[in-house]
Amino acid sequence: MQIDLLRHGECKGGAIFRGSLDVALTDKGWQQMQNGLAELNAGWDAIVSSPLIRCSRFATAVAKQTGLELQQEADLREICFGQWEGQSVERIWREQAELCTQWSRAPDKVTPPAGEPFLQFRTRVLRAVAALAQRYAQQRVLLVTHGGVIKLLLTEALNTGAAGMMQLDVGYGFSASLLVRGDTLTLKEPLNATVGR
Repeated sequence: MQIDLLRHGECKGGAIFRGSLDVALTDKGWQQMQNGLAELNAGWDAIVSSPLIRCSRFATAVAKQTGLELQQEADLREICFGQWEGQSVERIWREQAELCTQWSRAPDKVTPPAGEPFLQFRTRVLRAVAALAQRYAQQRVLLVTHGGVIKLLLTEALNTGAAGMMQLDVGYGFSASLLVRGDTLTLKEPLNATVGR
């Protein structure tokens, strides 16, 4: 199976930790997704989306345009940031600098207060991808999802581990393609995300 990944665009509310919050796109965010979609060659057999509206509304529009089946998959929603959700990223980093630094270096060992543990997040995302690979074997799927989900899948393909997630800069409207063969994820083409900061 080939998965074409598309990250949602800019959202209303500014630079906050969104996670499981259901927040709509801005007009700019919608355009960013249009731009990202244009970088992928059409020809999908199905469209799969996170149920959060910053992904699902755009996915619904693409499904209507293409006449394709749309499947919403709850396990492909963003990781939950717990008490950080809805809070300014800049303020949280300023007020909880030590915890944020530890989390950024080892997200598999450090979790935001009341947040979703990384291993739980990883398990649900990979379980969802494995189910898609069975359902759409030898087919091509457009997956409209979140930055955390995309970073996780890319680090699985690159074999860089959890710490590698935090080194990827996956901007709004980012797109990339992965091949799924059994339990193995590989990049179809060289990665266009920034590694390192």
